[in-house]
Amino acid sequence: MTLVDVFLRADTPAALAAACPYLVDEEGGWVLGGDGFAFDPIGPVEIEPGVYDDEGGVITPPVVDTRYHANLRCTPEIAAQVPEYIKVFPDNPIRVWL
Repeated sequence: MTLVDVFLRADTPAALAAACPYLVDEEGGWVLGGDGFAFDPIGPVEIEPGVYDDEGGVITPPVVDTRYHANLRCTPEIAAQVPEYIKVFPDNPIRVWL
């Protein structure tokens, strides 16, 4: 079975759920896997680490992308159902499938 990795980003978890309703169960929780897919909800991601002093005080706060991120490993047929506007193509993904 051929699988593809799709990186997803939406403004909120609700926006991602609305774009991909097959990833949500009847109670509103994420469906983490099914026939032909595995879903990895991530949430906000740190895109630049913070700088801290020896006592743990913040010198420079981290830069965080507060949008909702997720990874989807799936068949090409499921990937075709993902709306283009939530797909992203990072050069260096922070979290990937192993």
